[in-house]
Amino acid sequence: MDLQVYGMRNVMELATTLIAVDTLSGGKATVQHGNVAHLVGGDASMNAAASINTHEAKAISAHAALPLADVATNYDTQFLRYSVKRPDMRILFCVTRGLYHIVARRSAGIASVKDLRGKRVATLPRTSSAYHLFKALEANGLRESDVEIVGLAPIFEISKAIIEKRVDAVTIWEPALQAAKDGLGADAIELKTPGVQSHYFNLNTTAEKLADPHKRKQMVELTRHLIRASTLVKEQPRMAHDWLVKTTEYERELIERAFHQHDYCASIAPDQLDVLVDQDQWIAREQGRAPRSREALSTLLDYSVYHEAVAGL
Repeated sequence: MDLQVYGMRNVMELATTLIAVDTLSGGKATVQHGNVAHLVGGDASMNAAASINTHEAKAISAHAALPLADVATNYDTQFLRYSVKRPDMRILFCVTRGLYHIVARRSAGIASVKDLRGKRVATLPRTSSAYHLFKALEANGLRESDVEIVGLAPIFEISKAIIEKRVDAVTIWEPALQAAKDGLGADAIELKTPGVQSHYFNLNTTAEKLADPHKRKQMVELTRHLIRASTLVKEQPRMAHDWLVKTTEYERELIERAFHQHDYCASIAPDQLDVLVDQDQWIAREQGRAPRSREALSTLLDYSVYHEAVAGL
């Protein structure tokens, strides 16, 4: 396999991608550390911001020119940011649904999302976790201006902030939220908002790569392996734990406790376009531009590889 696959090797959402690439290549290829920026040769600022403790993450310069990927995983938040200038980018399907939530301190007088009014809430700005905070607040009648948003990075700094009581609540991807709950003990309360809990970690490429018959064939095969891997880790979660321990360098016990906050679905998210439309409005306000139309955003979705892969199973 000569398909160049990139993904953040310090996120738990990557488990099935690691297994699929290893299986497809017979152990000869690996998932390179990166994100959708590698599809278009962008800079590594997002990689640097999300870096935690892996050797790959520490080695990345925030201003380095990036090697190009054939496919890359990422939450759709970052895909939308890069696709403003590169509308040739494409979402192929959802690899993992991240089951996001908020962790707060009971001692801060918080029993529900509505109690966050006037509180200090930490997250990693301009990411899927920041978008989750916006949606959770909105669903509970609050605006971002109703809370004091504290931007922190990397992700375990967010866990540390609530444990040290410098903030009242946090939202970030796992396993940092689990670390926050572990540190708070009985003082921790988990706040979930039905309808805005799931966020989509997708496999992405570009129109140019899709038009390459050789690359496309390998994308189809990778997709089949991702579907098989998704079924496998639901039956044998320890396999995913083993890969994540090796790749992320997190403690096994922490990974095991946080594992249930992910749905390794390898499927098409039926509301993906609705999510892109809503999320692009949020991103557009920050970027000072007009939101893209539903029609324009629909061109960023190409499910043909997924349908071809499923037909061949």
